[in-house]
Amino acid sequence: MLEEAKDLGKEMLKDTKEVVIERFFSPMYFYFIMAWIIYNWTFVYSLLFVESTKFKKLKLDYLLSFYPTTDFWEYIHNFWYVFLGPSISTFILIWFISIWSEKSFERFEKYKSNKRTIKRKLEYEEKYMIAKEQRKIRDEESDKPEILYLDNQEFNTWLDSSQENIMVGELSFSPSEVLFNTDFDSYKDTLEEYNNRLLEEDTEIE
Repeated sequence: MLEEAKDLGKEMLKDTKEVVIERFFSPMYFYFIMAWIIYNWTFVYSLLFVESTKFKKLKLDYLLSFYPTTDFWEYIHNFWYVFLGPSISTFILIWFISIWSEKSFERFEKYKSNKRTIKRKLEYEEKYMIAKEQRKIRDEESDKPEILYLDNQEFNTWLDSSQENIMVGELSFSPSEVLFNTDFDSYKDTLEEYNNRLLEEDTEIE
């Protein structure tokens, strides 16, 4: 029987503790308690921090003197400081915090949306610039006359006759073929010089 009473007492204490914690840390109750302490700070200070020996009368009587009840207006005064004032302040504070939270959330969502928009814009601009450069390169290359190795047999023969074949292991490659495949710009320049020289020779003959 005694053990059951102890267990029941522990359960009641645990439930009471949970309720107190839940109520105290609930926004409405928490703000009300804070507002009540602010409205009645002299009472709270005297209750918690002033020793009884410093009073000329009982501490309880001193604390009750903060809330006199001699006439109607003092009742109104007490009601305001004990309940109505803290309640109104709590309502205003919760309302203000709710509005502020909504505005903050809205601004944060706009910030994320703008961030995504800016990111997409930068990615688009980067892709656009890359595509523009690639298109420019293609346009420049399309304007160049196409040079094929087999279309310049006379030049290839002339170039091969002036150089020895290039050996790679047991494989032999002609100089013109190697130059065409490894350094096309040099091949093109040499071909241009060769054609210009032939053109000059033809002009002198005429």
